[in-house]
Amino acid sequence: MVIAKIAFRNLFRHRRRSLLTGLMMAGGCLLFSVFIGMVDGSYGLLIDMFTRDHTGHIQIHKKGYLDKPSIYKIIEDPEAVGEKIEVIPSVVSWAPRIYSPALAFAGRKTSGVRVMGVDPAREAETTRLLNKVKAGRFISEEPSDEIVIGERLSRVLKAGTGDEIALIAQGVDGSIANELFTVVGITGQTGSSFGGSTSYINIESARRFLSMPRGAHEIAVILTDQALAISTAKLISQSINLNGDIFDVDPWQVVEKQFYLAMQADIKGNWLTIIVFTIIIAIGVLNTVLMVILERTREFGVLKAIGTRPFQIFMLIILETAFLALLSIVPGAAGGIAANWLLSVYGITLPNPVDWGGFLFDTITAKITVRSILIPVAVIVFSALLVSIPPAIRAACIKPADALRSQ
Repeated sequence: MVIAKIAFRNLFRHRRRSLLTGLMMAGGCLLFSVFIGMVDGSYGLLIDMFTRDHTGHIQIHKKGYLDKPSIYKIIEDPEAVGEKIEVIPSVVSWAPRIYSPALAFAGRKTSGVRVMGVDPAREAETTRLLNKVKAGRFISEEPSDEIVIGERLSRVLKAGTGDEIALIAQGVDGSIANELFTVVGITGQTGSSFGGSTSYINIESARRFLSMPRGAHEIAVILTDQALAISTAKLISQSINLNGDIFDVDPWQVVEKQFYLAMQADIKGNWLTIIVFTIIIAIGVLNTVLMVILERTREFGVLKAIGTRPFQIFMLIILETAFLALLSIVPGAAGGIAANWLLSVYGITLPNPVDWGGFLFDTITAKITVRSILIPVAVIVFSALLVSIPPAIRAACIKPADALRSQ
């Protein structure tokens, strides 16, 4: 207890030095916090873009569909599946979908497309797909010959709203599917990659077009929190696979596997930046503690001469560093929280917006998370204590006679 009191008092013997060292620790804590907050915020925004704009947090398919898509791998009764999953507390909504490759014709222009049959009402509750329409409107809830195409397909076919395009595909029954559709809307912007070859029609129109009496190829599910995707996928699988392994229930981490792996690799790379920050701060703390030891060599010699044990001197140095670190991380953590809050509200606007799947990523935002508070605090305190150990050992091992002769 006495050693602790002396250690705390010693912080104010050289106030300028303690202040500068404390500011360095606080600044490092603040930078750590903002860095982690921006990483979490940016990736949170990207995940929200992928999941809420189209993918969903969870997707349900017939066994093997995701690995090898086929129009014949059909979920026969999507309504029954939906009734089972919507009772799970974390499930917000779900939407059935139908997919088929096709050829699109408009005048003398031809292009390959992916036809996607959607339920407009359920899709509006599940994703932001309807908000992607930049010209015209989305398809009606009632089955019709309406179609929404991507901006790139519109340019290739030279077809705009009000024009007709012909679709040719293979029906589920083996017949040739062909039908005329009227363009009522266009998704995406010039140069956007979103839905470049995807066209949207009413799910009932898609069933009629493909001679498919009922069913769907996919069910997209939205949850209250994307972090619950893996655990909820297991619950859904247990609920709908009562008679064997019939359906694949995949969280977004599997559906968007390449994005997820790239994100994880980037997060691991971010630790290199954290290590560099840690080394810089640790060197600054080490330099300060060494200066303290050199300047107080005679003092430590006197302490040992009057009977102070080496362990007590060792603890004196460690406690001084610990108190300084603890006093520094309070304003550092508070500043980090404030900075992350400001960035979460206002963000940093990019001079050149980046197009990610049709989503214009033009602002870097931050997020206040437990990670962004605890990791900086732990790193600052741990690194400060770690680098104070060698100087503390040196002070504890000082011989009184040699220390008293030092200048």
